[in-house]
Amino acid sequence: MTRSRLRWLFGAVLALATLGVAARAMAVQHVRGVTGSQDAGPTNCLACHAAPATTERPSLAQHAAPFDMTADAAGETLYVACGPTRRVAVVDVTAGRLARWITLDGTPTGVALSPDGSALAVSLADVGAVVIVDAASGRERSRIHVGLEPAGLAFSNGGRTLVVANAGSGDVSVVDVALAAEELRIPAGREPFRVALAPAGGTVAVVSRMASIGRPDAVPYAELTLLEEESSRVLRRVRLTSTHLAEGLAFSADGEHVLVPALRVRNLLPITQVARGWVVSGVLCVVATRTGALSVLPLGTVNRPFADPAGIAVSADGAQAWIASGGSDSLVTVDLRAALLAAPMCGAGEPEHQALARSYLTTRTKTAAQPGGVARTGDLIAVTERLADSVVLLRADDQSVVARIPLGSSEQDDAVQRGARVFHDASYAFQGAFSCRSCHPDGHTDGLTYDFDIDGVGRNVVLNRSLRGVKGTAPFKWIGLNPTLDRQCGARFAMVLTRADVLPEDRLDDLVAFLESLPSPRPTGGGQDVPGLDDEAGGRGRVLFFRTTRKDGTEIAPENRCVTCHPPPRYSNLARHDVGTGTPLDGTGTFDAPHLTGISRKAPYLHDGRARSLEEIWTAPGVEDRHGVVTDLSKADLNDLVEFLRGL
Repeated sequence: MTRSRLRWLFGAVLALATLGVAARAMAVQHVRGVTGSQDAGPTNCLACHAAPATTERPSLAQHAAPFDMTADAAGETLYVACGPTRRVAVVDVTAGRLARWITLDGTPTGVALSPDGSALAVSLADVGAVVIVDAASGRERSRIHVGLEPAGLAFSNGGRTLVVANAGSGDVSVVDVALAAEELRIPAGREPFRVALAPAGGTVAVVSRMASIGRPDAVPYAELTLLEEESSRVLRRVRLTSTHLAEGLAFSADGEHVLVPALRVRNLLPITQVARGWVVSGVLCVVATRTGALSVLPLGTVNRPFADPAGIAVSADGAQAWIASGGSDSLVTVDLRAALLAAPMCGAGEPEHQALARSYLTTRTKTAAQPGGVARTGDLIAVTERLADSVVLLRADDQSVVARIPLGSSEQDDAVQRGARVFHDASYAFQGAFSCRSCHPDGHTDGLTYDFDIDGVGRNVVLNRSLRGVKGTAPFKWIGLNPTLDRQCGARFAMVLTRADVLPEDRLDDLVAFLESLPSPRPTGGGQDVPGLDDEAGGRGRVLFFRTTRKDGTEIAPENRCVTCHPPPRYSNLARHDVGTGTPLDGTGTFDAPHLTGISRKAPYLHDGRARSLEEIWTAPGVEDRHGVVTDLSKADLNDLVEFLRGL
């Protein structure tokens, strides 16, 4: 190569390097100018300006995903809610086959059969209603609007009344069946999920699935609400201490005890010893119906945990109970009489006496992926297998398989369905103690704070964030440490929490596909077809959110505008900011700006969960104008701003 060419090549490289440095500096200035944050570092154009992916992930919509079910009195017919298909499967137990479908105008989540077997009540989560259909023909008789996202339900008062758990609005609807009208609403904890009537009547029980939102340093609890059957008067509220993910509910045969399988959480302890159950463990909460006294029985042993307890059924004579483990794909048989004898030794405030478990845990039977609902049908036990799109019938005496009834299509699994199985599978954690779902039910959040000891015990205690709507919101973690979901769910997750081998690469790819398929939580306000909410208030709140001046006309600095850190469409600029929320126990004061879509369903708030409601983000002590300018706003203005956020 000649000298002239070498000089030309050297000049070209030098020019490109100079342009690169200048472009880098200009990019940083551009980001700082747009975001209003002087902490913004170098990035690339694609981080903000990449075109959205045009290839859509497959969804779970084609799968039946059976969960809740009910059986007729004779044990000959099962009615199974298959939410994504918007249908209820009618299963002929005697023949061991699918008999027919009942098609509905909504997503069924809960089913209940009237005492005379003529009417089937189905809750439709996506439309906030309950439909009463003729059990024989499937024809709709009536439709009653109830609260947000109704789930479990039960007939009471001889079929004259229907009690409905509204998971989305945190209350219970009492419905007059003949009038097809809601009579009253009763608060019932966070995400009321299951309803049961005592065998001899008199008492109705409602259990909330999730732990109530409280102070991050307070012991969490799910709530059991006991109602007087005839009047629907609240008899008592029982705190199920240190529990969440309560998805099953049953009375003992004599009605003297309420039985709730759940997870016992230890979020206030550093996550230092997964091997000793210092994260979560499966338990059976036993509540005395008359007094509310609580006992907590372990469902696992030292070397064989019971991950993600779900549905429960009790034998007619009260001798046995069957409980599904959604995380370990199994069904355990409990000697209920022995368990009730052990209950007085297992108080709510005591450590779990795992040695006692051997006295009442008898058989453990393998099922297909993610068993959920459990129902007794004569001398058989029916179990829904949610991620296998099937119902399995087992003999009650020895749990041998009588029939497995497919409810889904014959389509091969896609990446999302395979990833859903990884997400719900506890075998990827040390000793199979918990799954991703244990802390992220439905891909959401348990609303609890955790102390991960990797950065020092007692330091950097953080709120568990929702995974819903997570696609396209990198980087991840509150401090934006992980640039991809592969990094977040791969080696780092194994090192910090599961303390087991890293997920195989193909399983990790499937898991990411599942996570990226999760939609944002449904809003609870802002005119999203939710009755009783103020659209005008949301409109005024929108003006406040996008404002650039104070009420007195003075300009708000760009870094203090809401929209600077939370621009549409995801309402996050995907960057870190210091908004004055750090504490002496935090390693940094700069945190990732969370995306606000579905924010009304992501309580509590801020990186450490100290704000229990949207209002507390700005009304908690010590809040100034660094996290958006709010000191010139009135209480009415803040109400409008919150109403706007609830609609995102």
